[in-house]
Amino acid sequence: MSYDKLNEKIMDMQDEIIKAVQGCVQIDSVKAAPEEGAPYGKGCRAALDYALKLGESLGFKTGNVGNRVGYVEFGEGDEMVGVLGHLDVVPVGEGWTYPPFGAEIHDGKLYGRGVQDDKGPTIGAIYGLKAIRDLGLPINRRIRVLFGTDEENGSSCVRYYIENGGELPTLGFTPDGDYPLIFCEKGAHNMLVGKKITDPGKIKVKSFHGGIAANVVTPYCKLVVEGDIPVAEVEGVRVHKEGNDTIVEADGFGAHGSTPEKGINAAERLFEAVKDVDFGGDFQHMINFVRNELNGETNGKTLGIYYQDDETGETTVNLGVVNYDGEEMSLTLDIRYPKNAVVADVSANVEAALKKEDMGVLRCIITPILYISKETPLIKKLCKVYAEETGEHLEPLAIGGGTYAKAFKNMVAFGPEFPGQGSAIHQPNEFVEIDKMMKSCQIVAAAMYELAQKD
Repeated sequence: MSYDKLNEKIMDMQDEIIKAVQGCVQIDSVKAAPEEGAPYGKGCRAALDYALKLGESLGFKTGNVGNRVGYVEFGEGDEMVGVLGHLDVVPVGEGWTYPPFGAEIHDGKLYGRGVQDDKGPTIGAIYGLKAIRDLGLPINRRIRVLFGTDEENGSSCVRYYIENGGELPTLGFTPDGDYPLIFCEKGAHNMLVGKKITDPGKIKVKSFHGGIAANVVTPYCKLVVEGDIPVAEVEGVRVHKEGNDTIVEADGFGAHGSTPEKGINAAERLFEAVKDVDFGGDFQHMINFVRNELNGETNGKTLGIYYQDDETGETTVNLGVVNYDGEEMSLTLDIRYPKNAVVADVSANVEAALKKEDMGVLRCIITPILYISKETPLIKKLCKVYAEETGEHLEPLAIGGGTYAKAFKNMVAFGPEFPGQGSAIHQPNEFVEIDKMMKSCQIVAAAMYELAQKD
């Protein structure tokens, strides 16, 4: 069918959509300490309230499940199409030209944390729902736009929704990935590893910190040591004295944890610069693990967890957040693997590598692989929508990234990033080109309409 009327309706609302996205982006919704009525902090709760009030102002039925997941709904019928977005964001980090929560527009681009991941697409989906309703398009499945507030830290929000009786979609998608469509997301181990400090070593390490999230390559880290230590010349590493302390800082380049090969890890650079220092003790064990077991690799070969599959790719390993405070030390490992991986062996081999350095697993969240056949109606309908809206007939993708699609059965990631667009997600100066944002709104609206038709 032609989506001309739907597309026109979306464009008629462009100014309203942009204003609504800006309002949401201006809320700092990085996860924070829980408070009464705000399980993920005040910012996440404020973003949730914002989307709920928007839905109410547009005349939709809304719902709030435990101040963790909200939704906006339209239509009738026993079956429900789910469009699942999220309103929490990763920490802003350093290096912004424009205010990360300013939602400023420059040269046709909207800047701010969350404009792409995932506030812009989520607010856009609410307006897609409005377009379907206002045009009176016939649907025989309800459409529910859901928005969680803990996606960036493990998706506990959706688990809460499910465990507390939230209605499960019949089918659906999350606008939190790539076009034309993602039919496979690798399985994952999200691990916090380390130990309590029992041996302070020969040199007093006062602190070592770096990273902004487990699913971001460490972009910066800082080591504070009492006394003098030799520091080799390594790109991105600088050293200075503060009183009797030696301060070593390292800059890397952040990248998404699903593609760590695109980044430069600051912690690895720093450990290279101090490789000739005999720290001894537990801090030395941390250095040895990173240098000898991770070995500068992003595919897990030395760890013994490398897998490769022609359809679904290969293993990736990301070192994200590092910490040593004199009482405990820890590292985060974001490990993703294709459909031929042996999940038990991933756990066992990482644990064996840690044991060599007197370290262990402090926490591990295992996320199963998502794999939906390209022959299913869900995949075929979404591919059809993308082809008709863009004129491009492209094959569905298998990726390392983990999206909200894993939260529900019969759900995949669909947009908002276009092929060849280049990603600013999780980066300083996250932005979206307004014309691409509006085109994605049109595609999402058409997809919602198509999935709301029973076969």
